[in-house]
Amino acid sequence: MKTAIILGGLGAFATGILISLQAYLSGRAGTLVGSIRTGLWTNMLGGALAALLIIAFRVFGKQAGSALPINAARMTLIAGALGIAIIMGISFSMEIAGLAAGSASVFLGQMALGVFADAVGWGGAQPIPLDLRRLLGLLVMGLAVYLLLPRG
Repeated sequence: MKTAIILGGLGAFATGILISLQAYLSGRAGTLVGSIRTGLWTNMLGGALAALLIIAFRVFGKQAGSALPINAARMTLIAGALGIAIIMGISFSMEIAGLAAGSASVFLGQMALGVFADAVGWGGAQPIPLDLRRLLGLLVMGLAVYLLLPRG
């Protein structure tokens, strides 16, 4: 197997751990201040940190601090708005469903959109046909989410 593929997989695995940690922290904060406030504060404080990093990159001449083209700025604005909704949703759902079922549900949603995106060829990739194998994969994941839901 190619080293790049292995590194990509390990990077994705580590990112998944970070997403679960963020979900845990957002869920806990949501119990203290509510889902909406958690989403807004998380993104505001994260934005403030990002602004400080951009300034630091500018001072030290790194590429990451350079200006964004207008199309990229629009996309990142939309992504930021989605981030607020995501944190609110995670804060709300993790408190109710628990971290395992909540994280699995988030992952199932990502996979469902990913399968659709593959089928229509979003992102410039060659379309990957929607077949029974891929649908069964989503069904098995849905069953896993169901089994992880708390009983009571």
